[in-house]
Amino acid sequence: MKRIRILAGRMVVGLTVALSCAAAAAENQTGQTADRAIKTQPEAQPAPVAAPSGTPPQRKAESSNGNLAAAMPTLLYKLPLGLGSPIGLVADGSRGASTCLTGNPGDGNTELILSVLAPADHVGLTIHEQPSLYWYLSAETNCQIELTLTDQQTVEPLLELSLSPPISSGVQRVRLADHNVHLAPGVQYQWAVALVPDPGHRSKDIIAVGGIKWIEATEALRVKLAQADKTAVAALYAEAGLWYDAVAALSDLIVATPQDPMLRMQRAALLEQVRLPEVAEYERKLSYQQKKLGH
Repeated sequence: MKRIRILAGRMVVGLTVALSCAAAAAENQTGQTADRAIKTQPEAQPAPVAAPSGTPPQRKAESSNGNLAAAMPTLLYKLPLGLGSPIGLVADGSRGASTCLTGNPGDGNTELILSVLAPADHVGLTIHEQPSLYWYLSAETNCQIELTLTDQQTVEPLLELSLSPPISSGVQRVRLADHNVHLAPGVQYQWAVALVPDPGHRSKDIIAVGGIKWIEATEALRVKLAQADKTAVAALYAEAGLWYDAVAALSDLIVATPQDPMLRMQRAALLEQVRLPEVAEYERKLSYQQKKLGH
């Protein structure tokens, strides 16, 4: 765990400097314990199948058949004011050795892809004290995975979780509320997910890192959220630059309506806007599979 904190700290040290000048600009919208047993919820999904690359044609409105995504506005994530993009200072994903793969070595998988669902070049925002953190694993693994949440003010991590194999592929969710972890307003946090191929040699760890900060919602946004239909909430969050809340709102719709393939296409489009193309492609393949099953 100590190595994860050290590596994560190095990967985001430049980000801290780059964001210091943004504090004043973001001030108007500003705004514990470690748990050893991880609570992570992989989303229910059909088995992935091969699908053509690229985004399918724009869908037509289908409100009469109950398709939630058909009624949803396009999600456009707007970079929060002052959180400019020092490219590469936050790691969006890492690749692991084939030794961590389960299943048939001849199935075409040669490595694992580990990603946090977070912006790759700036700290993501939330207006929730106990948000959810999402991360992605490209294939089932037989290696241990660890997750930590730290800030720049304390030595010990606020959250330190361990997940023992086998660990399923797909998008995973960790709710901070499940671990009694509360963010402090205006504090920048780093969270890291580490794939551990060899517990005796932690230098081999594969680590993905993201940043998160809790700010206060504006009164205008609160009014909009109170009046909005559930299908519009994710778009409101994205427009307000609240990355984690946009992902959570859209993911909640996916869990509530797993048979709607267009919701995953919405999430794929959102992920591409923060340079997470591999996770976006995974979402598209699931969407194509759902469409196929629907027919």
